[in-house]
Amino acid sequence: MAPRFALLVRATGWLLAGAFSAAAHAGFLLPSSEAAKRDQLACQPTAVLGVLECEQLSAPPPPVRNDPSIYAPEFVANSGPSIPEQQVEAPMLPVLDALPARLKNGPLTIAWDIWFGTAGQWWEVWDNDVLRYRGRDFSRRTRDNAPPVQGERVQVTELAEARLESVQSGVFQLAKLTPGEHQFRIKLCNGTLEAPLCTEVRAATWVEAGEEPGAVAEAGPPDAPALAWIPQITTDGVVTVAWNLWWGNPGTHWEVLNGSKVVYRSDKFTENNDRSQAGQVNLPLANGVHELSVRLCRRTLCAGSEKIRVEAMLGPELLPAKPVLALFTPDDPDLGDGLLPTQVLLSWKTEQPGVAPDRWLLIDQTTREVLYSQALKTDCGNGVWCGSWQGVPASRPASWRVKLCQAKRCVDSDVLQVPAVGEESGPAVVEPLGKPTAAQAQ
Repeated sequence: MAPRFALLVRATGWLLAGAFSAAAHAGFLLPSSEAAKRDQLACQPTAVLGVLECEQLSAPPPPVRNDPSIYAPEFVANSGPSIPEQQVEAPMLPVLDALPARLKNGPLTIAWDIWFGTAGQWWEVWDNDVLRYRGRDFSRRTRDNAPPVQGERVQVTELAEARLESVQSGVFQLAKLTPGEHQFRIKLCNGTLEAPLCTEVRAATWVEAGEEPGAVAEAGPPDAPALAWIPQITTDGVVTVAWNLWWGNPGTHWEVLNGSKVVYRSDKFTENNDRSQAGQVNLPLANGVHELSVRLCRRTLCAGSEKIRVEAMLGPELLPAKPVLALFTPDDPDLGDGLLPTQVLLSWKTEQPGVAPDRWLLIDQTTREVLYSQALKTDCGNGVWCGSWQGVPASRPASWRVKLCQAKRCVDSDVLQVPAVGEESGPAVVEPLGKPTAAQAQ
């Protein structure tokens, strides 16, 4: 046994000596446990288990440092005006002062406040889907200097703070209102006109036509209207919705509903007597199943008809409804101080039912140039689509029209004449599309 053990030892020693002599010129050998304790080594395995061939690496250069004489100054607070941050979120929902349920033809003050949260960059007043004001006329009010509510006495919840000051407020007065129902939308916006971020609050009031003893004595909602026969299947994309109130309490306006959504609203009747009324409209229907009904309203009280299920199929590609235009200039008393001396405000809305548009364009009729384009995502309520543009025209006089589109299917408004500067006293002239304008005639 002894000679065999000696031979094994001599052989192992020869392997170690050979390994050390072969690696002498490339590095040095270390047990793996020892190599793990050292830094700046580059090692690789050898033929001997547990032994590594290593090289010593040079230390890294010291990091670049500032000159010791350079040091950070002490913080100094800004003593001047603060820099406003760009608003990238919708403003807080404004709190609207209560409007009277009924009033005479005017004036009417619309006022709102924000008591906390993000303020707005501009605000708008829409009256029956027509823009009446857009501007940056803001104020700050406390509870005790808010304008009084006109008309009926309205109970308003008291604020906990006796003199809580608003973050932002707005006040606008309409000098005169036409008789009938007025549905207001007050929008507070950030962003840009092309991509607005707005919050919106709604309110309604009824303007009396004058001394009408019969109207005052007659209270309560109107009687329910009865729908005329409507085919259960239509293949031409249009269905005639007609109704009658044969005898009962009449209404002041009527609405057509598709499901629970109002798609048409009108105060025009085909028959309108003391105890009977009737109405009719050709309603375009996209392919699919629809549930139609009519609602007859008196002021803000309504009564609905039965619902009829209609399936539209094989219909044509439908167009949006034709937009109706209105132009306002700085001398218009209904706009308050919302316009600069050289600005104009163009407002449009649809008055007939139609498919939902997805974009509208403002076009110069003479040059065919697109002056403005905006995407449409939601309607203005009651089946009405509306929009507006406010700014300084590139040239005056000018001829404008609005194009309302759904995909590539578009419909044009009549041509509207923008007067020259200094000739704004009269109403803007709207000419049917296709008739030569004054500029084209020359």
